[in-house]
Amino acid sequence: MSRYNKSNNRDQLSIVPMCLDDMLPEDAEVRALEIIIDKMDIHSLGFTYSNTKSTGRPPYDPSDMFKIYAYSYFNGIRSSRKIERECYRNIELMWLIGDIRPDFKTIADFRKDNKEQIKAAFKRFSMICSELGLIGKEIVAIDGSKFRASNSRIKYHSEKKVDEKIRHHTEKAEHYMSLLDSCDKEESNHPKLSKDEIIAKIDKANNRLIELSLLKEEVKQNGTIYETDPDARMMKVNNKGADICHNVQIAVDSKNHMIVAVDVTSEPVDKEQLYNVASQTKENLEVDTLTVIADKGYYSARQFALCENDGITPIVSNADRSFLSLTKAYSKEAFKYDESKEGYYCPQGHFFKPYRSRKTSKYTGHIRYQNKEACMNCNVKHLCTDAKFRTIADRPHEKYARSMNKRLRENADMYKQRKQLAEHPWGTVKRSWGFSYFLTRRTENVRTESLLHFLAYNMKRAINIMGVQGLRVALQG
Repeated sequence: MSRYNKSNNRDQLSIVPMCLDDMLPEDAEVRALEIIIDKMDIHSLGFTYSNTKSTGRPPYDPSDMFKIYAYSYFNGIRSSRKIERECYRNIELMWLIGDIRPDFKTIADFRKDNKEQIKAAFKRFSMICSELGLIGKEIVAIDGSKFRASNSRIKYHSEKKVDEKIRHHTEKAEHYMSLLDSCDKEESNHPKLSKDEIIAKIDKANNRLIELSLLKEEVKQNGTIYETDPDARMMKVNNKGADICHNVQIAVDSKNHMIVAVDVTSEPVDKEQLYNVASQTKENLEVDTLTVIADKGYYSARQFALCENDGITPIVSNADRSFLSLTKAYSKEAFKYDESKEGYYCPQGHFFKPYRSRKTSKYTGHIRYQNKEACMNCNVKHLCTDAKFRTIADRPHEKYARSMNKRLRENADMYKQRKQLAEHPWGTVKRSWGFSYFLTRRTENVRTESLLHFLAYNMKRAINIMGVQGLRVALQG
């Protein structure tokens, strides 16, 4: 006789009524989610149907719909159809939303119709985290990462790619024409294709060539075409590859690695994003001053000027530009700027003054410094330049770059925090949760999806740090 712990008979009626609350342990994370969302006061953020009419079919409560999204993203579920399925079978979600069952269209429309409200909800939770002492509001690390867009390569048309397609279909048409000629000469069909089939393939290739010719003209006029998601762009990604992506930007607070700002851009590089993300962070945290750390991809004197004029102190790694000189010992960094004399001293001690006849470039705003006589008679000129004389060029806002370089040297230990702050959220979201691509299209929708990603990330961080009971005590008194 077997000795097993037998399961109950599924057809047996139970005398004891089933209660969803009894099925969840007291320390279940979903209980903390409910406490957090109730504290956020979703109705005050202006979600659709926050104020209902007295007539007609009653809508779903925005608080319940927001709970559906928060729980789903918290557990790595994004598809509206999959979320609908969870409403029927997931005991935790049924407990959280009181066993309501909206269909996938209602779920999808809630995200589509509440973009600004979801952004406000992200900010509201940041304020709650600040009240709980989880955000330091002093130092943040800014970083960007590429997420694959909902746009296949088949629906991506560049001039080069269209030319390749035209060449391919031209060769195909010529190949079938030669087969047709052989059929006419031999008065017999090709072993694999009949004459009518060959003619049909020729017509198909010619029709495709007409379509591609029209597409080529459109590409010449409007540039590269992305049919499915016009806001996506071809971008470089890891391992020297390229993919059609959106560039997601985040700011991470140094105290507990909470995400305090999220944005999405179609720009493939980060160079012009420093002030954009830093200013959003400053607004979200409601502070007057802020220190931001970023990698060399954000190095831009113009961005430094915008930041410092708005109370933001940037600490950004400087890209190594020594390859622009013949030797590293005579790179631009080896030339010392003298503010009192407004010029540079070269490593040999010669003074480079502004080149007055072209002091400021008409188009770029660069200021050039030279000392022709000293260069002509210099014994180490062959180590410095292969031109007749050396020219040092300053970009617009160069004084902000010099100030930032000095600050970087003085705060080397602070800058070392950047990688441990900014890199691990990407690993969590992309690898652990599988959010490496977008389901939605266009920048505004993609930004909303990103906000939900990182709102769920912040909620999980808060629960991990404080625990379910800790949050209950802190938020419910």
